[in-house]
Amino acid sequence: MKEYLEKCLRRKIEITEFEKKKSLPLLYAGLYHLYSVKMDGIQWLMAEPKEKLGLASMRKNQRQLEKLTGLNCALYLKNLNSYSKDVMLNEGIPFVVEGKQIYLPFTGVLLAGETDRTLAPIRQISYLTQKILLVALYEKWEDMTVTKVAERLGVTKMSVSRCFDETEYLEIPVLAMKGKSRVICMNGEPKELWEEIQPILRNPVIAIYEMAEDLKIEVKAGISALCEYSMLEDNSFPTYAITKKELQKLQIKKKQLVPKGEEKGCVIQEIGYYINFQNRNLVDPLTVLLSLTNEEKTDDRVSLSVDEMLKEYVW
Repeated sequence: MKEYLEKCLRRKIEITEFEKKKSLPLLYAGLYHLYSVKMDGIQWLMAEPKEKLGLASMRKNQRQLEKLTGLNCALYLKNLNSYSKDVMLNEGIPFVVEGKQIYLPFTGVLLAGETDRTLAPIRQISYLTQKILLVALYEKWEDMTVTKVAERLGVTKMSVSRCFDETEYLEIPVLAMKGKSRVICMNGEPKELWEEIQPILRNPVIAIYEMAEDLKIEVKAGISALCEYSMLEDNSFPTYAITKKELQKLQIKKKQLVPKGEEKGCVIQEIGYYINFQNRNLVDPLTVLLSLTNEEKTDDRVSLSVDEMLKEYVW
């Protein structure tokens, strides 16, 4: 850190451990290595994340550290993708990317080194990336490379590599570097990881078909799956899940749909991905949760059953 800054800035720099860190909330001491930096008579704070954090968290923490210490605070990072860099430059957030770039607006310094790899913008997480994240959470993956993930899920390495790019662009804090390779590491408790990734995930249901008869499809979904995971009583009709490929194979669109207001034989959810969870012929618990409608979520019985399911099968 010191050597890099002095080499680039061509100035004498003093870096010591931040003495007043004990006066800060424990959150910051737990998330960051904090250093006091002196340069040209100016003292400022350097915050180096102990592990990969999301952009939103770093932005919030940087602002709070400045308020709490009364010092300008710069983030010291090992890597920073082009999207995050642009956001931080636009918002005037000081940062140092080791070996690549220094941005210290309070000193008038902006030095750029090598060009970062540009990631394609992502508007919405793909279903494959979502599936990877959920399987990683269930199985508590550690050091899973692109090759290992591709083998585990039976997909191409190119597809997984694009999913890793999505994860990096969206600042989902599950990627790490092992040597020169990106790996997925699900460090931490499942509940904490879920709270971190849930806001980025999407509803897995692509379309819903209300059928006149019960087609007795193998995999249960929605409320029917939740009932299997808990003590909840099912609707008068079962809910099933199928993928796009199965939808075409079973020719669902050619079968009789139930007229509006009449009794349903079954409901079929076309879903964007399927995870074989414990060989139970059920949609996995977290996908069940993501598929529930707002009306279903406000039902106290459903809410209690969701808590029961997560406690028993996920947390």
